[in-house]
Amino acid sequence: MKVLKTAVAPGVQYVPFVRNIVGIFGFVSASAASLKRNFRNEGIAGCVVLYVGGMAELFQSSRDEERLYLSKRKGFIKLALREGVEVFPVYFFGNTSALSILKGPLLTFLSRRLQISVTIIWGRFGLPIPRDDKIMCVIGRPLGIPHIENPSDADVNRWHSKYCSEVKRIFDKYKEKAPLYKNKELYIT
Repeated sequence: MKVLKTAVAPGVQYVPFVRNIVGIFGFVSASAASLKRNFRNEGIAGCVVLYVGGMAELFQSSRDEERLYLSKRKGFIKLALREGVEVFPVYFFGNTSALSILKGPLLTFLSRRLQISVTIIWGRFGLPIPRDDKIMCVIGRPLGIPHIENPSDADVNRWHSKYCSEVKRIFDKYKEKAPLYKNKELYIT
C-alpha cells in the first residue's frame, strides 16, 4: 500500500531521535529540492501533503479562532507552476482543538531560529493525547495549475489568490459540520 507523504521542516533532520521517527513514517523535507524530487514519481508516490503555514500558523491559531499564515507564503504556488503539478486546497477542522500548545515570544523565537516547532503540547488529561473532538478533512477543488517554467509575480499572485479563495470557500461551506467551528471565522494573515 502506498502512503501519501507529508513534508516537514528541513530543520527536523538535524534533531536527534526526531529525524529517526520522521524517517519511519515516510515524511520528506519541505525544501524545494526535496519536493521536486518527489514530484518526479508517478501517481500517489509523486504527491506530497504540505502544511503551508508551518510554525507561524502553529503559534497564531487557538481553540477560539482559526488563522492561516498564507499571505506571504507563495513559494509553494511558484514551485507548482514551475513543475506543472496540481494543487488541492485542504482544510483540517479540529487541528486547533485536538491539542493545545504552549505559546510565547521565546518559543516563537526559538522555533524560527531552529526551524522546527519548539513547544509543549497537551490535550486530554493534560497529556499529549488528542482531545476527543471531531476532526474532519475537506479537500477542495483542484486549482488547475498550468505549467509555466518562469512564472511572473502576477502569475504567482493570481494562483495564490485562487488558492486562498478556495480554502476560505471550503472553510465557510463545511464549518457547520464541525461542532466547534460553527461560530468561528477564518483569518488569512
